[in-house]
Amino acid sequence: MNPTLHLCPSPDLIKNYAPSRWNRTLVVITDVFRASATILSALYHGAIEVRPVATVEESLHYRVDPDYLVAAERNAVRVEGAQLGNDPEEYTTALVKDKKVVLTTTNGTRALHLAREAGAQYIAIGSFGNISRIIGYTKEGQFEQVLVVAAGWEGQLAGEDCLFAGILLHRFLERGVTIKGANDALLIAHLSYLAYKDHLQDFIVQLEHYQRLERLGYLPTIPICLEEDRYPILPLYDPNRQTLLLK
Repeated sequence: MNPTLHLCPSPDLIKNYAPSRWNRTLVVITDVFRASATILSALYHGAIEVRPVATVEESLHYRVDPDYLVAAERNAVRVEGAQLGNDPEEYTTALVKDKKVVLTTTNGTRALHLAREAGAQYIAIGSFGNISRIIGYTKEGQFEQVLVVAAGWEGQLAGEDCLFAGILLHRFLERGVTIKGANDALLIAHLSYLAYKDHLQDFIVQLEHYQRLERLGYLPTIPICLEEDRYPILPLYDPNRQTLLLK
């Protein structure tokens, strides 16, 4: 099956981009800087699950459960009282193997909850780190549509998330997958990638969230978040258990 590939540039707009059939649509939540890479890193390094929750208060309730590690971030900074923040390099095998992680972030976990509320049935976490697995699973699942939901920043568009969607389209085409259609948001993201593909850093440094992370001293995280197939796994949301598990 040749899917359509669409980009929703903000989770607050997801109802405007709702497909005709949620049960034939793969929703890919992407929060490039940094929640997607954090979730991928945690599961890649042996965590049993990553449980996304909406609020800091809910995440901190898990501190009394020895099976859980509490990861909480707001405005790019680790929340006081949390054991982990939103940096993929924190999630080492020694720390997270055979543990459960409960996670709340400013944008990524919020985007997932909004997708669920809108009716999404198949939700994956995707970013540069698992781009090949996203493509492979789309083929396996025979989805009619892939809807990339860019987590953005507090409801606003984030360029790095849209860039990922543009590169995802490009990688589909490179691998001979015929895309039946792409919406305007995705076409603009793809054109941005084509314009900067030989010097992506010149694009990245202009972005608001890059500059925000620079001010906070998190620039070493950027190359990790942009490395393709660093974490070749596929986290899928299990609605019954309300958690992210490996496919």
